[in-house]
Amino acid sequence: MKQVLFSSTLLALLLMVTGCGVGLIYTHTYKPMSTDLNRTPVAQSEKTGDIKHIQIGQIGVAWDSIAYGDIAKKNGIHELYFADLETFKILGIWNQYTVHLYGK
Repeated sequence: MKQVLFSSTLLALLLMVTGCGVGLIYTHTYKPMSTDLNRTPVAQSEKTGDIKHIQIGQIGVAWDSIAYGDIAKKNGIHELYFADLETFKILGIWNQYTVHLYGK
């Protein structure tokens, strides 16, 4: 009986670590900011900008600009076609967002 309980607990922990669970320990996702790409030109370049964010409970602190226009301007993109958001979280405390901008 103890071995069954230990095996179930171990399986549950492994599922959370590997991302098959709810991602309590580690999460890494990549998703488009918009799915409406009607008449969107092919991007000539890709630039990235980081948004750093720490959150404990409901209180969060971000530093650097989180505006797409600021990130595009800082990386030399004058015309923005579309953007993707990459999210990296550890324990729900450290959240790092990387914005992938596509344009010219």
